[in-house]
Amino acid sequence: MNYPIDMKDQLGRQFTVAKKPKRIVSLAPANTEIIYALGAEDRLIGVTEYCDYPVAAKSKDKVGGYSTVSIKKITSKKPDLILAASIHLKEIIPELEKTGFTILALEPKSPKEILEAIALTGKCIGSSKEAYKLILELEERLKKVRDNISTLKEGQKPSVFYIHEHETWKTFGSGTIGDTLTELAGGVNIGREFGDYYPYPKVKEVIEKNPDVIIVETGYGKNIDEPLDAALKDERLLGMDARKNGRVYGVNSDYISRTGPRIVDGLEILAKILHPKLFSNNK
Repeated sequence: MNYPIDMKDQLGRQFTVAKKPKRIVSLAPANTEIIYALGAEDRLIGVTEYCDYPVAAKSKDKVGGYSTVSIKKITSKKPDLILAASIHLKEIIPELEKTGFTILALEPKSPKEILEAIALTGKCIGSSKEAYKLILELEERLKKVRDNISTLKEGQKPSVFYIHEHETWKTFGSGTIGDTLTELAGGVNIGREFGDYYPYPKVKEVIEKNPDVIIVETGYGKNIDEPLDAALKDERLLGMDARKNGRVYGVNSDYISRTGPRIVDGLEILAKILHPKLFSNNK
C-alpha cells in the first residue's frame, strides 16, 4: 500500500492517511474487534472501557467510555489513527480534528456495510490482504445462510419480537442491525411496526401482535442470563404463542447488536433459531 491515501469513511467524511498507522486508538467495541480480526492488535494502543472482545482487548489502555471518551487521554497517546463512530461526530471528532489527528469513522448498519468497514479499515492501516481474506470467509458464510433462506415462502417466515431491554421492552425498530438480521435470517421483525431505531412499545401492543418467536438480548452484568430468566418468569408473556410453544430464546447482545465481524455468527444463530430444521446440519 502506497501512502498517502485519500479516503472517504462511512459518515461521508473525506480524509487523508499520510503514512501507515503504527499507533491506533479505537473508540468503539466493534472497531476494536475489526482491528483484532485483521491481526493488527499490536498497533492498538488505546480502547474504550466497553471493548471487551477478544479478552486480550480488556488489557489495553483505556481512553474512557464509548460515549464519554477522554480527549485528554486520547491526545496523550499520540495516535496516528483514531477509529471513531457516529456517536462521536458532533463533539469528539471536531475536537480531535482541531489537533490534527487522522480519524476513520465507521458506522455499518448491515452485514454488507460491516464488510465495507473491514475493507476500509484494512486499506487505511495497510492490511488490505488480511481484510480481503476475512471478507471472503464472511461472505461465504453469509451466502450459505442466504441460499437456505431463499427456499422459504413468505408464510414460512415467523414473526419475531426482540427484548433489547427487559425493564423497558425497548426493541429493534426499522433501520437497525437487528431488523436487517431478522430479515436475512428468514423472519419478520414486528419491532419495525413500532417505529424506527429503538422504539419502546407498550406491553399491550406486543401482546396484540403475538409474535411466534421472542428473542431476549443477554450478556449484560454479572449474571449474563438474567434478562432471559426474567422474561421466562414474566407472567405477561404467558398468553403469547412464543411462550406457549417454548420459543423464547436468549442471544448474547454482542452477536446481534455489535456491528463487528461476529455479526455473521449472530446471523447464523438467528437463522438456526428461526428455522432449526433448515439449519440442522449447520454448526
